[in-house]
Amino acid sequence: MANEKMISTIILTNGHEERLKSSIDSIINQDYPNKELIIVSTKSSEVLDECETNPMIKIHIKPELSGSKVRNFALNQAEGEYIFFIDPQDTLLNDQSFSQLYKDMEDNDSNFLSTAFITLRDGLFYFGEPQEDVDPITTDDYWFYFVKIREIRPIYGKLFGKEILNNLNVDIQSDQQFVRYLILNAKNPIFDKKESGKYVWFDTDERQSLDLDRNEIPIPKYLNDVSIEKDDIDECINIAICIDDNYCQHINPMVYSIEKNTRERVRIHIVYYKLKAESLENIIKLNELLTNVELKLCKVREYQYDWLSKFKENNLPTEAYFRLLLPELLPDVKRILYLDVDMLILDSLGELYRTDLGNNILGVVRDFPFTNDKNSWSYLLLGEVGDRYFNSGMLLMDLVAMRKNNIVRRFMEFILKTSQHYFLGDQDAFNIFFFYNVKILEDKYNYIAENQKILQKTNLKVVVMHYCGFSNPKPWLEYNDRSEYIQPAIRLYRKYQRKINKLISNDPKVLLVVQEQETRDFNNLDQVIESIDYQNYGNYEVAFIPLKENSNAEILKNDCPQFTIIKSKSDLEKMVGSADYLYYMKETSYFNEWDAISKLIDSAIEKAADYIIVSHQVFSMKHGNYQVRSESKKIIDISDKELGDLIIEKPIIFTQNEGFLVKKEILRKSIGQDMPDAAMHLRIFNNAERKYLYDKSLWTKVDFEN
Repeated sequence: MANEKMISTIILTNGHEERLKSSIDSIINQDYPNKELIIVSTKSSEVLDECETNPMIKIHIKPELSGSKVRNFALNQAEGEYIFFIDPQDTLLNDQSFSQLYKDMEDNDSNFLSTAFITLRDGLFYFGEPQEDVDPITTDDYWFYFVKIREIRPIYGKLFGKEILNNLNVDIQSDQQFVRYLILNAKNPIFDKKESGKYVWFDTDERQSLDLDRNEIPIPKYLNDVSIEKDDIDECINIAICIDDNYCQHINPMVYSIEKNTRERVRIHIVYYKLKAESLENIIKLNELLTNVELKLCKVREYQYDWLSKFKENNLPTEAYFRLLLPELLPDVKRILYLDVDMLILDSLGELYRTDLGNNILGVVRDFPFTNDKNSWSYLLLGEVGDRYFNSGMLLMDLVAMRKNNIVRRFMEFILKTSQHYFLGDQDAFNIFFFYNVKILEDKYNYIAENQKILQKTNLKVVVMHYCGFSNPKPWLEYNDRSEYIQPAIRLYRKYQRKINKLISNDPKVLLVVQEQETRDFNNLDQVIESIDYQNYGNYEVAFIPLKENSNAEILKNDCPQFTIIKSKSDLEKMVGSADYLYYMKETSYFNEWDAISKLIDSAIEKAADYIIVSHQVFSMKHGNYQVRSESKKIIDISDKELGDLIIEKPIIFTQNEGFLVKKEILRKSIGQDMPDAAMHLRIFNNAERKYLYDKSLWTKVDFEN
């Protein structure tokens, strides 16, 4: 190791710290041979006097120096090619620490290394998760390191080349600014987290905090050279939505809400990479129904998709990044309003689309559930300006400015270098990269559904309702929060969903007949209501048959107005008369999937079936577990079977007298329209000619007894 470059270690001290001797000894005892120790103290002490005879140690008593002046003085005394700062309260982990840090620096062709800390508190060592590698620090992501990693912030624990200081032509006051300077001027700077680090940081209540000084380390200006010219805005409103097959099945309500509530001409660019035939067919059918809204397909090219696929540091699908490409994908569009799929448009978008962005590239809305909470991610990321953190589900984008300033390439390169630091995917990227280039718009233009629960208000003047948030209030998922504030917004979405799906599909009408049971478990009724309400099938009604006494039906008047409470046999006969199919269920049963009715009707039409019975699972209230039978997930023809034989073969399915879909004509042949008992079920089964078992659990029966 004789050829190793000299490391000059610097300790800045008052001479009387409790652990000063341990700190000095940890440097002296390093097996790295080519080293010196420079101690600059405001006072002399016994510990320092003992060190005077050691030729490796140079001691300077400078009571007149403080702050950056004592740091700069110490740097001028260093003779080594490398410099390392250690706090007088800290030590190195072992005698090989310098050798290992030097090797890691050389292996990475670097001249700046910040090592991970091991915390020592009350005599106990606290080791981090063992690591095997080092992380590069770039000019793009250094700020994220300062925000997220405490070890980056102090001057100690840094090994760096003295040559970096040759370009230092300004007086840097704070240590955090000094570290920032080192990183930005270093060659291949790294954060060394191998094993658990080599620096032992002694934690006491009296010690100065390692908190980030955001005034000294502000958010970088990644677009400080942007030029923006005032351009005319497109005559029609241009909107972009980005989809795959999964998202495509959810676009109908949002598109329909635009059609109904925006009076101006709208062009919606549907950005995709690959779509199945049924997804494309849905888009075509939807387009045919629209009058002032036009749908245009915009395909992402192979090389663009491959480019975006590199962003694999988080769980977002690649399709979520398609919006980054909009300036390139839509070269003739001047301005675009990007919208997430999980939205409803409740008023005209004209005013939003023509917002004057000033000298900004984006128009955005604060992510209120975050900005309202001082302990949330937005404040951890942005500090006091966490109230500016915006939701990227609605972006009003100046595409002309983005093309002129080559924003796509610059933004993509930024994400490639920083995405490992994100918590909320590319939303964090948008917030940091465009921080100085956004105009904050009114909350009504991206009103997150959860806001209503936070504010405890309903029926606000909202233009764009966004169904996102940590409680996951997706209207196509079961939402059992029962919030009096959020639930109306969810039901409004489902109302649009049923209307547009009915117009598109022209499906047969299904009457769900629900019979109240003896149980007084109101929570289960809520589950039944929710499982019906979130169905995406457009053409169904619900007939609720109450008990004669002690009925739960009153709950439905407030919670589910689309349910019809059956008060007489004639009420039910009237509803049956307008239906094509009937599906029977009880108050103790609920659907498992949002498209359960759609699947059953599709199967009935495909098989020309008179009767389809569905597999199910059983939840035991007594034991708190599910009983699930094996499923073939096939549609099985049982037309030549006897019900008695099927009861013996599959008793769980065929003894329930519910969970089956039947044509109205078969019901009429079977005499009677009440909820079927065993005898009536037998007549229905025998009168049906084409009968099938849908062998997949689409519903759950709640068992209150066994």
